[in-house]
Amino acid sequence: MQEALEHHEHAEHIAHGHDAHETSGPERRFNQMAALLVAVLAAGLAITEQGAKQAEIRVQQNAIAATDTWAQYQAKSTRGTLSKDLAAVLSVLGSPDPSVMQRRDQLIAQFNQDQDRFENDPKDGKTAIAARARGFEDARDHAMEQTHAYHNGAASMELGIVLSTASAITRARPLLLMALAFGLVGAVFSVLALVDPHLGAL
Repeated sequence: MQEALEHHEHAEHIAHGHDAHETSGPERRFNQMAALLVAVLAAGLAITEQGAKQAEIRVQQNAIAATDTWAQYQAKSTRGTLSKDLAAVLSVLGSPDPSVMQRRDQLIAQFNQDQDRFENDPKDGKTAIAARARGFEDARDHAMEQTHAYHNGAASMELGIVLSTASAITRARPLLLMALAFGLVGAVFSVLALVDPHLGAL
């Protein structure tokens, strides 16, 4: 944001010309066009950099959420394996006491139910947890691509600002046209960051 403000102040300096008494009408208009382009690109740069910062925050948030969710998945997996092993151990134990055998069968059934719940519970089973974790990973990757697209847009706009400033100094119209072209490319990258960041993340 500070960099964009500096570019805006520089644009005002360009607009006034290097020496108002020595600048002709056409040259003054050329300077004004260059200054206007610098101001527009500086505003676009500020917006683009803000978008990049927000995308970077989303990358971090979703990365943390994905890690935490996979940790929950691992805990469920461990508990499911433990239930399966306990059921297997109990199944080989025998006793002449019918009440003990009945209790054993109840425990085996309970452990089997627990294992199935850990695997297939629609809200908190391993399948549901894995789906949530992959969703966080997809959101993280999407935000990462947005970050790259915004950075590409910001770089293009910065080049446009440099070329526009150089055109005001040299009075070179091709430089001004190149500055405009880089500005348009930067705008395209910024739009792609919103609508299709995969294309903008070159």
